Amino acid sequence: MRIAFISAIFPPEPEPSSVMAGELVRGWTKAGHEVTVISPLPNRPHGARYPDFPLCLWTVRSFEQARSIRVWSWLIGTRRRPLARILENLTFGVNSAVALLLMRRPDVVVLESWPVLATAAVMTVCAARGIKVINYVKDIYPEAAVAAGILHEPGAATVLLRIDRWVCRRADRNVVISNGAATLLARSRNVPAAKLRVISDWLDLRAIAPTGGGPKWRKEHGLAADELVFMFAGTMGYASRVDLLVDVAEKLRAQDKIRLLCVGQGPLKPRMEEEIRRRGLKNLTLLPLQPRESVSDMQSAADVMLLTTSAQIGSTSVPSKLITYLAVGKPVICAVPDGTDVARLVQEERLGLVIPPEDPAALADAITHMAATEHSARAATGHRARAVALERYSLESALSRFDALFADLGLPAA
Repeated sequence: MRIAFISAIFPPEPEPSSVMAGELVRGWTKAGHEVTVISPLPNRPHGARYPDFPLCLWTVRSFEQARSIRVWSWLIGTRRRPLARILENLTFGVNSAVALLLMRRPDVVVLESWPVLATAAVMTVCAARGIKVINYVKDIYPEAAVAAGILHEPGAATVLLRIDRWVCRRADRNVVISNGAATLLARSRNVPAAKLRVISDWLDLRAIAPTGGGPKWRKEHGLAADELVFMFAGTMGYASRVDLLVDVAEKLRAQDKIRLLCVGQGPLKPRMEEEIRRRGLKNLTLLPLQPRESVSDMQSAADVMLLTTSAQIGSTSVPSKLITYLAVGKPVICAVPDGTDVARLVQEERLGLVIPPEDPAALADAITHMAATEHSARAATGHRARAVALERYSLESALSRFDALFADLGLPAA
């Protein structure tokens, strides 16, 4: 079967979404499918083009056994202004649609692109060429942009919602990553249940696993062996509200054995760096995004993982960072709205603590409580976390669900 995979982020970019996209393509090619990937020139996490990719409309390379077409798009740059995001969305949508129009007709398009404007351009070409479309939704827009303060209602958000409703209803199937997201699409886009499928995010759980490399990683990064490390690892974006850790660090300033650690990049990071300097905080450390091969050692170095979110984020996803936390067998403190998929998962499986979002006092109290918990109890929680990851979030499970989806659409086997 010929699959065209249109993805807004793809290796060699290091973000979890990029890694998952690469693993998905690798799994399809190993199964015998003919895969063409259409993605932008790599530029994440800094918004600057990688120097080994020339600045041109098209760059064709190979990825494993797949064909990889990198198309030009506007770059968001380090300041990530809203206008740059809109231009990025539009230019990638148009150029990926043109690439799809000119290439050999695929049997199916799996569309994991920036939302609304980019997806609408591709959907128009698919309609014209009679190509089946799987709309692969990781973040639900414009709602996510409204929650992050990028868009406001009414206005542009209302128009974009209408466009996205057309995209979702036009798609042959819509894949979402949580039950909450499926409920939201059914309600807000009037998508029939027959057109909705849930396929959770995943990890290669052989590559991301508990290791004995934590003490060495701590030493290399100046973390004392007797500190309790509470780690946030992932994109430091507006939806994460990780910047509240500055206020948390202020409240925990006197507890010299508690270290808050943020690893990653994103638009909130410069603001946090400035506040750390201004307040003279010594208990909050920021580190850059780490190489993929270091992730297991890095997170094994933590005692507890932190997941923070905006209070406006709904029950629409189980973040990939949480799946990574579970994969390395660590207890978690989740600052998420009550009733979300994340809250239910953590509470039902006893994986850690759930507290209200955007509440520094509540998070400081939860960290203090977890720090006072016996090491053996934290370790038992971590063992449960790893077991949940193996049961629910394996790459093999995701590939099997996609195979079932292809069969459901009557597509040819590999």
